[in-house]
Amino acid sequence: MEIGIWGDSITYGACDSEGLGWVGRLRKTFPVADYDGVYNRGVCGDTVRDVLKRFPAEAESIQPTIILFAFGLNDSKYLQGKSENNIPLVEFKQKTEELVSLAKKYTKKIYILGGTKVDPAMENSTENRFVNTEIEKYNAVLVEIAETHGATFVDLFGVLDTTTDLFDDKLHPNANGYQKLFTKIFSEIKDQF
Repeated sequence: MEIGIWGDSITYGACDSEGLGWVGRLRKTFPVADYDGVYNRGVCGDTVRDVLKRFPAEAESIQPTIILFAFGLNDSKYLQGKSENNIPLVEFKQKTEELVSLAKKYTKKIYILGGTKVDPAMENSTENRFVNTEIEKYNAVLVEIAETHGATFVDLFGVLDTTTDLFDDKLHPNANGYQKLFTKIFSEIKDQF
């Protein structure tokens, strides 16, 4: 069994003092005899455009039997000085649908992970701004795509409660936050193993 996971910096595990992120915690869960590999294809800053560009070659190299997609925060953000989302919602939907269609070449076991909530302070940043109401709009598109394409949507928006100490930098989780994400994600996918 090959598990391919594509996404952004939270998929990568940025800011986890334990160096694992949620994907590393998932990898540690499986005895070596039970799986061939868990491949973390999380790249900091990636949007659906970036994942779509690299997915065909990377998926072909690992032939995944389970696929997880975890992006959307970088798509929904407002770049410094801009008043529109980084990736417009219409394009986000079109490219995500294209990506899911490509994934079906490898497996029917496709999971789409929703974006996480950010600390409200990120909404007033003078640099790149992440806005929770915008993240929810992008998550709604992911729900629709999952339903249309027979994928499973995993709602992560409420997992990182912004009133608790789960963030490293108001956007990325700390080790405790990644543990919470892992627990939620594993509970959704564990029946596949």
